[in-house]
Amino acid sequence: MRLRKQTQQWTGAALAGALLLPAAALANETHVYGIANFGGAGQCDASSHSVHTKTAAEFAGYFNSLVSSGLWSDVRTLNNSSARADLWTDASKASAADAKDTLANAGVDDADVFFVHTHGGHNESLLRSWLVMGTDVDSCAAITDAHMSLGNNGKLNIAVVKACQSGDFEVWKQGGYRQLVTPTSGFSMWNAFHGDSSCGNFVKRYVRRYVADSRSDGVGENWIDEAYDWDIGKNNDDCPVSIVFGETKAARVAMFEAGGWRDRKNTGSKVASTYFYVAGCDPDNGQKLPE
Repeated sequence: MRLRKQTQQWTGAALAGALLLPAAALANETHVYGIANFGGAGQCDASSHSVHTKTAAEFAGYFNSLVSSGLWSDVRTLNNSSARADLWTDASKASAADAKDTLANAGVDDADVFFVHTHGGHNESLLRSWLVMGTDVDSCAAITDAHMSLGNNGKLNIAVVKACQSGDFEVWKQGGYRQLVTPTSGFSMWNAFHGDSSCGNFVKRYVRRYVADSRSDGVGENWIDEAYDWDIGKNNDDCPVSIVFGETKAARVAMFEAGGWRDRKNTGSKVASTYFYVAGCDPDNGQKLPE
């Protein structure tokens, strides 16, 4: 496995007035969203996968152990119909009634770390990815550009996204995920997948290893190590990626390699991003990644 990275610098972004909170000053709250039930009344259209809530339970379970040890503050689980698009929607993207990403104990931006396992997709021409929600009450898709601005008014720092096409290389290359942040955002890491990703009980096992191994460091690197899967001779590799936002390349690499749940690195103003991936990884529904 040959790990590679590419960097995207955004010119003209404002640097003044950036709110840069050290990790030690942040609260420690985790939200997990397992969306397993689809196709029924009030649900969104996709294939039901019971493992989606099982992986969410693995992620939550580790943080609950930290709570029991006095090393974490709070863990919330919002599965299936409790996972709504308004919980992903920032006030800059919709009316107050429809924007609840900072809703206490529920919204994605009310947590410091979140995990979601669901279906996903991307549209290269529209420069976006989306995540399928557990109910059609609001919208069946939480869309990266239409709904999300992470760490903008809340406290989110790390997102772990087990969903197909949630970190597409071409969308990133053309600046699509830039809309996930503002220069003053506290959000720094979007761990996701380029192309489709396979699913099964084996995902529970690698999520369990990943979350336990990333307490103090490797929160980006470990994601790629655990979730990568090479299928010889076919274009259906699992291609995990880590997109890290920050001011300097050194700060972004430090977060990828040495950041952890309890050691979240300050990456500065979010005026650029680095895309970490496995060279040559070749998934379904995504181009072969550069060598």
